[in-house]
Parts: sequence; C-alpha cells; structure tokens
Amino acid sequence: MSQIRLEIDSVLSNVCLMAMAVNRICAFYGMDEVGAYQVELCVSEAATNAIVHAYDGRPGHGVSLLVSVDNESLFLECADTGRPMNPEQVKRVTIGSPGFESEGTLLREGGRGLQIIHGIMDEVSYLTDGQSNCLRMSKRLN
Repeated sequence: MSQIRLEIDSVLSNVCLMAMAVNRICAFYGMDEVGAYQVELCVSEAATNAIVHAYDGRPGHGVSLLVSVDNESLFLECADTGRPMNPEQVKRVTIGSPGFESEGTLLREGGRGLQIIHGIMDEVSYLTDGQSNCLRMSKRLN
C-alpha cells in the first residue's frame, strides 16, 4: 500500500492545496476526471469542516490527511485535534442524512458537506479518542 500524509495550517485558503493534491493522486492511480474531482470535493469539505467546526476558524492548528492507495481503493483519513463532532453530526456521517433531496435542504446555506461526502464516497466513518478526531473515507478506484 502506498501512503502520503499532507498537512495544512487551519486556514481556509490552504484547503485548496490539499484538495488539488488529492485530485492529482486520484488521476495518477487511474481515476477518471469526474471521480477525481468528486474525491477532491470530499477532501475540501472534510478539511473545511475541521477548520470551521473543530477549530472555530482559528489558524495555528493542523489539519492532516493520510492518503493510502492499494490496488482497488483510495483511503483518506482527515484528522484534527479540535472539538469533536456532536452525536447528531456523527450520526449523519454514519448513516447519511435523510431528506438530502428535499428542496429546503438543498437551498440551505452550509451544512451540506457531510451529505456530499456520504453521497460520493463508498465508505465513511468517524472516530475520536479525546485527543484527535478522524473522518475516514474510502473510494474504489474502478
């Protein structure tokens, strides 16, 4: 299994660097352009959520992304050391968000990141141990 760890400071303008790097990793491993963009979007949403919610938008904290690739799948672990998700958010990660298709949900500003991630990725989970928080995502390459 090949691995690379990317880390950014908790500044929103840094998120695009991490997301673009993942897009190119996806392309390198044979993912089509649409699939690579979708994974890039999920990384962007995960890192943005860490900055905005775990760190309250404060700079000076790390957001890391471990990217692992085997013959069949891409595995992403987005980690922070900020405030963990509340139980309702964890539930949205674990089982998705019912009503995503409803008009009110689609038009609401913000709050769709976890729905997007759940809709694109093959598997999504969340772990916290009191010290760090980790959103795990996986996507089949083909």
